[in-house]
Amino acid sequence: MLKHKGTKIIETQRFILRQFKEEDAADMFNNWASDDEVTRYLSWPTHSDIEVSKKILEMWIDEYSSQENYNWAIEIKENRSVVGSIALMNIDNNIENCEIGYCISKTFWNKRITTEAFSAIINFAFKEVGFERITGRHHVENTASGRVMEKCGLKYEGTLRKIHKINIGSLVDCKYYSILKEEYVG
Repeated sequence: MLKHKGTKIIETQRFILRQFKEEDAADMFNNWASDDEVTRYLSWPTHSDIEVSKKILEMWIDEYSSQENYNWAIEIKENRSVVGSIALMNIDNNIENCEIGYCISKTFWNKRITTEAFSAIINFAFKEVGFERITGRHHVENTASGRVMEKCGLKYEGTLRKIHKINIGSLVDCKYYSILKEEYVG
């Protein structure tokens, strides 16, 4: 039985994972949501202006009222800048399964930021909430995301063809990964 806790503050060595706030709109827009290269493989379109980011944040903040909502801002401790987001989604209470999703500023790619945040979320999801399985997927061309999943202990399960629609409206193939609670050694 899952013990939902909502989006609690989680601290890592370099980051604070926390709920989004309205004042994060500028960081969200400037650091990742307005960058076509960052959103290339995602299901949502690049934000055209900061008003889009503000509306998304309003919606996300409202959703924090649910204990089954897990959507963290990735805040750098050093300068309090928000550089990305990481979330547990597609929660299935019956089979105690969830999926991870993340997005980070291009400036911070290849600096182990996503790996550090994802590792902390895995620990929280298994040890505090009680999930039995965490899945992840990525567009077949987004190999960096696959490396993050493997570094975090997820195992490649297979590729599903034309399974996900990206922001330009195309159906794409995705590679799927998972980690089970009994495999987790954190």
